[in-house]
Amino acid sequence: MNILILDDEEPAIKLLALFIERTPNVELILATTNINEALETLQKETIDLLLLDIEMPDINGVQFLKSLKSAPFVIFTTAYEKYAIEGFNLNVVDYLLKPIRYERFLLGINKAHRLHKDVKNGSSFLYIKSNYQTVKILFDNILFIEGVKDYVKIHTIDRKWLTRLNVKNINEKLPEGQFIRIHKSYIVSISKITSFQKHHLFIENNKIPIGDTYVEEVSLLLN
Repeated sequence: MNILILDDEEPAIKLLALFIERTPNVELILATTNINEALETLQKETIDLLLLDIEMPDINGVQFLKSLKSAPFVIFTTAYEKYAIEGFNLNVVDYLLKPIRYERFLLGINKAHRLHKDVKNGSSFLYIKSNYQTVKILFDNILFIEGVKDYVKIHTIDRKWLTRLNVKNINEKLPEGQFIRIHKSYIVSISKITSFQKHHLFIENNKIPIGDTYVEEVSLLLN
């Protein structure tokens, strides 16, 4: 698992780098205080996990994470507890408070390893953060996904889940061929579609609009 460290404190970087060196099956690709260098590496290299400080002089770590079009798994490393809820809402893997002990660091790394392994193996589920808990949702149980401002509502066979993601981000986590985006605010499970017309379709009793820019793609897939 390839790791990048972004932190404005050199002692913190040295400690995390030492921890990584002691840990099997991980490799430090870059440790930097420079945001532009971190961005360039994220664009050019395969980074699986970002160890990200929050309080930095040029940009807040939360803002940095939100600015990424496609983010790796993230563990926040910070001296401040006040960002814990926001980190939870951003689906970060873990939240490590400085000074960080190796035992606590290892717990976060192992959790990231499990998630990374699931992605590599083409898992049949995803994890989301909802109502202050981490929830495992099977792809086969999803009916459709609805964008609601800064959140998405995941409609499953037995209930609905609200999580702080946008439609684009969650679409990237779904397996190709099983789901289709039919509107700027909707993604549907193809196998759950019961009927459709040109500008809307039905999943059970739910009438879902098809956006004008998606009509042709949906028609080609379903006809």
